[in-house]
Amino acid sequence: MKRKEIENTLNYVFCGKGSCKCPAIDISKDNDTVVIGGDEEGYTQFTKEQFKLFLEEVKKGTFEKFL
Repeated sequence: MKRKEIENTLNYVFCGKGSCKCPAIDISKDNDTVVIGGDEEGYTQFTKEQFKLFLEEVKKGTFEKFL
């Protein structure tokens, strides 16, 4: 994983072992949209409120049984 933080922007890239696909999360204090994805798999955009709701579900363990 690679983390790059510049001023108000964070880019977090997820690279697995032996994986050519490296999706990323791009978030900025200056933009109301969070972008998730990469060139191979495509991109998805969320509002910050939608992303926050998603994170709350992850923290509660909602998806654990599927991993």
